[in-house]
Amino acid sequence: MSKGHIIRERYEATAKGYDELYRAEQFEKYFITLKRFPPHGRVLDAGCGTGLLIEYLGLNKLLSRVDEYVCLDYSRNMLDIAKGRARLYCPSKCLLIEGNVEDLPFRDNVFDLVYSFTVLDLVDDLEKAIMEFSRVSRGRVIMSLLKNLRYKDLLLEKEYKLLGTTSKDVIFYI
Repeated sequence: MSKGHIIRERYEATAKGYDELYRAEQFEKYFITLKRFPPHGRVLDAGCGTGLLIEYLGLNKLLSRVDEYVCLDYSRNMLDIAKGRARLYCPSKCLLIEGNVEDLPFRDNVFDLVYSFTVLDLVDDLEKAIMEFSRVSRGRVIMSLLKNLRYKDLLLEKEYKLLGTTSKDVIFYI
């Protein structure tokens, strides 16, 4: 069984408690990122989880320049929770899709901005996921991962730009 399938099962089982455990941590990443790269046009939230980014954007009135907001996650249970946030904050702009970031179901260059927060830590093939983000984006790709992972050094070697750090994560963009 692949790492991705194991992670999927774990998130399926723990979806209901995710927000309580990770809301503050995720909001810290969003605050750092959105000061510099606010959403606009067509946006992909790759690995949207329970839709905390939708909530953050809605609470901070940052959805006005978004034409379409696509939430993609590997876990159906996480997407079920995100669906409620999508209905509340962007009912006419949000589309929720079950899928894998290593094989995105989109044409090339369709998104103005791709966000992927703390998803790369969970993939089977880091470079493939990043290539997929780049393939579907015609603008910036913003991604975060845990500080203590070796992948951080790989991204720095590839000269991705460091956007900031939180207590647990490093945020990059390309």
